[in-house]
Formats: sequence, structure tokens, C-alpha cells
Amino acid sequence: MHFLKSSLSFTRFKVIGNFSFAHEEFQNSLVQNSFVDLSELPDHEESIGWVSHENCLEEPDLSLMLMEPYIRLTFRIDKRKIPAALLEAHFAIEERATLAAEGKERLSLNRRRELKRQVKTMLMMRTSPNSSLYRALWNFKTQHCLLFATGKGLRNKFDKLFLETFGLELMPLTPWSLADIWAEKNNLDELLQETEPAEFNE
Repeated sequence: MHFLKSSLSFTRFKVIGNFSFAHEEFQNSLVQNSFVDLSELPDHEESIGWVSHENCLEEPDLSLMLMEPYIRLTFRIDKRKIPAALLEAHFAIEERATLAAEGKERLSLNRRRELKRQVKTMLMMRTSPNSSLYRALWNFKTQHCLLFATGKGLRNKFDKLFLETFGLELMPLTPWSLADIWAEKNNLDELLQETEPAEFNE
């Protein structure tokens, strides 16, 4: 488990919104936003969704994820990318073949776009995706969530998936946001707004 490692990196979030835990509704939301293999999405370069905590090839199962008050979330991201040079090379071959078959010297702009889309789809179906797994730990009592990753792009994807699944927003708990929460609780909002960055010189 991630939190048993000697060292780890994570991002803390505060879950914003009203949440009432209902087992069946929660399970349905997970399944509706579960991972879809790219073999079923021929025009997509990326697929993201929830998977089983124990097996990334299976749908999420709340009974295996729930350790009250925690929910262990696991999501999978598959990506496939076609190099631009390879796409252009295959497109050139297909374009020449199409021109010869149709007895034309030039294809219309729309026809070229459609042909390139078909070539790209064909190449993506032949390309094996790169798969990555990421985990998060959500305390639905305190409404805090840990994502065991720190990259901004990944945080944004997790934020979007979380919102689409549960209808709840995530607020990153940065030093400033923590200070803001503390100031609000202690009626010191104005004092916090008056603070300025400090420079530390050796």
C-alpha cells in the first residue's frame, strides 16, 4: 500500500460539496465512470477511468475499496501516440492510392481530412498504449483526499474524473489555502490579506 512505503509524494485535497454515502449509488457512479479499453475507442488517444483496487483489468468494486471511513480509489490512464512523421508517411501512401483509384490529380480539403482521420484511426488500432495506475485515499467523514501523485496535469485529470463521478469538487490544500481556512475560522481574514511575501537572504 502506498502509505506503507518509506517515502511517497502526494497531493492533499479538501472535498467540496454535500456528500451522503449510499453504497448502491456510489457503486453505480464508479461503474459508469470505469475505465474503457482503447480497443473500444478507435478514435481516442487517451482513456481514463476507475478500476478495481486489486486488479486493473476489472471494474471497481466498492466492497474491496471501502475501509471506513476511507475509500481506496484506483484509476487507470492509457495513452497512445502516433508520431507525426509516421502519420504523414502513411497518409501520403494512402493519398496516392486514392488518387490513382479515383483517377484524380487532387483531393478536396474535406476528402483529405477524412482520409487522414481514417489513416490515423488505423494506426492507433495497431499501436499498443502505455498504461499507468494511480491511487488516492478519500476520507469521506472528514472530506479529505490524498492523491499519490503531484504533477499538475495528472491532478487536473483526477479532479475532472472525481467531479464527473461524484459531483464533488476538489480544492488543493496548499500552504496558502490552509492559512486561508485557519484565518476564516479565527476571524483573521483581513490580517491574512495584508501579509506580503518575505525574502530570505543568506
